Amino acid sequence: MRLPLKTLPGKEGAPPVLVVFVALASLALSGCVMQPDVSATALTADGEKIEVPLTTQPVPVTDGTITIPLFRFAPWDMGKDKPKALVFNFIVEFKPGSVPTSILIEDFTEMPILQIYRDDKPKLLRNTWGAVSATFAPQDEHVKWVLTLDNNVRVYRFTIKLTDGTTHVLLKPVFVPGNMKQYMRAELGLTS
Repeated sequence: MRLPLKTLPGKEGAPPVLVVFVALASLALSGCVMQPDVSATALTADGEKIEVPLTTQPVPVTDGTITIPLFRFAPWDMGKDKPKALVFNFIVEFKPGSVPTSILIEDFTEMPILQIYRDDKPKLLRNTWGAVSATFAPQDEHVKWVLTLDNNVRVYRFTIKLTDGTTHVLLKPVFVPGNMKQYMRAELGLTS
């Protein structure tokens, strides 16, 4: 048995697929597409609660003068016959005219607060500063969280002093899913 195909009034002869496509296209163009917004609450070393977007896309942190568009960690090849380690790399952007005199980056997730990187003579290139940390062995206090299996959130504190005498403190939360840590352990040669 074959059912007759219905068309919209005034659209006699228009193929039903075309009608559906036009309806979907107008829905997409109308701005009604919703994006999921998922976050978690994390505590810092001093007990402050912060909201952390649970996304794999980096979310820039800014206070209007300073922006942290990039903060990441990755396995680092130490050379032939040497174990791999982890490094952090960062990019910090400054509002034109803002000049840093020092930049301190710390793991502010729990006590003890651990220094990740310090630059007491930062140099800017087009209002941007970037750096790569020293290497950390996976068992090091700074990165031993990579050895755990669960999802977790790390919170990094950027304390930046400017030539105008102001101090800017920005917290950069980073969601670290368990599967990312599993990948990193494999890259570090910690799984069999």
